[in-house]
Amino acid sequence: MIKKQNHILIVTLFLLLGCGKESKYWSFRPNENTGKDAIISAGNPKENFATSANLHMLSLSVNDSIPNDQRFLLRFGFRTIPENTVIDSAFIYLFALEAGHLGKNNSFVTYEIDEFWITKEVNWENQPSIRQNTRREYEAPKDKNQNYKIDVTDFVNDVLRKKIENHGFLFRLEDEKKSYKGLKFHSSNSKTEKLRPKLEVFYKE
Repeated sequence: MIKKQNHILIVTLFLLLGCGKESKYWSFRPNENTGKDAIISAGNPKENFATSANLHMLSLSVNDSIPNDQRFLLRFGFRTIPENTVIDSAFIYLFALEAGHLGKNNSFVTYEIDEFWITKEVNWENQPSIRQNTRREYEAPKDKNQNYKIDVTDFVNDVLRKKIENHGFLFRLEDEKKSYKGLKFHSSNSKTEKLRPKLEVFYKE
């Protein structure tokens, strides 16, 4: 009976100590010099928008006839995280522009990018290929200034375990056929540091 009680006490202490581990995190928030993000535009297929202070997902038209859908690419580097680190969670934070999102039914999707791309050269015509089976869907904003928290835990873990290469994500509207809607966020070129895109990776020691 005493041995059994001692066993229960040891297990209880182990659980308490395990639960007491403090969660820590790495934070990555690139600026205009280190950021890797860019808009691509169907209406300007050869133009590069890497210096824009904004990131758009839009469904628009030029002169009510020429499609001008806009998407954006976003990549965070996190090589400073030791390889094979097992993380608890990882999130990308996107912060809405003051002018806000526009239109209705503007839900969006993300895809993992499958090949290397150059920030100052990427455009609609040469946009990189994506991993089709990595599609994730996100609800339309409930208000025009809604920020977003994107769960990328599996992606970061897979990169750290060298299952995939880190080429970032493509963001686009779920339905690009209906015009005059979209979402607008700050990019790494934003003058307001706290509103630039951010990646946080949580772990326990």
